[in-house]
Amino acid sequence: MNLIKEIKNQAIKAGFVCVGVTSPERLLGLPHGWVGNVINLRTPEEELENVNSVVLLGYYAWDKSFNIAVDSTYLKQRKDYTPKVPLERYQLYYEVLKNKAWAIVDYITKKGFEAQLSLTIPLKPSAVICGLGSQGKNTLLVTPNYGPRIRLIAILTTAKLDFDEPFEDDLCGDCAKCITACPTKALEPHKININRCLTYAAEAPNSKDVPDDVRRIEQKLTQRPTPNSYVECIICLEACPIGRLVRSKKD
Repeated sequence: MNLIKEIKNQAIKAGFVCVGVTSPERLLGLPHGWVGNVINLRTPEEELENVNSVVLLGYYAWDKSFNIAVDSTYLKQRKDYTPKVPLERYQLYYEVLKNKAWAIVDYITKKGFEAQLSLTIPLKPSAVICGLGSQGKNTLLVTPNYGPRIRLIAILTTAKLDFDEPFEDDLCGDCAKCITACPTKALEPHKININRCLTYAAEAPNSKDVPDDVRRIEQKLTQRPTPNSYVECIICLEACPIGRLVRSKKD
């Protein structure tokens, strides 16, 4: 069995439902830089200088609770708080993905190669190039079996692996249910106005680039289990008919 088959088998054992591989060269031209005030997208070479392969791992987030996020901004209210303590945000699906993906990183490094996790390369378009699915009208990755109910993480490695072919099909077709479902009209086909996205509004509660009407809708619709946590909006994701049968079997 060659290395890429071993890696894919290890990924499936870890709980990932789809795995794809590409080269850094195939990712040239993808958008990089800051997306709002939330994430700074980087190239694979910026994260691992001598990277030869990019492995995309997809995890099936079958329950809404995977989308919960917890902020530590409450620490500012403590009298003993010091700026030396960094403020943090924990998103459950990222913590799950990192925990599972570390086993793959460990497997690759034990084979004698460098490997590291990445959440800051452009994951969704990279996943299309890795053959996992198409980028839907809601801009999320849409897979044939699970629809957009997939969360992504990448592994960058110096190992030279066999590459998968890009996904060529359009899984959305004439469907526009995600666009219709968005309560803030943040979506156009394959394009998002991030300043109108409820998830962005929740992630950036003090951002002045979120319109007042969006902020009011966000405060009304966002579920907050505690004062320091919230559940990311998945209305456009839930509207997608692809993968619903898979999800209902899990439920």
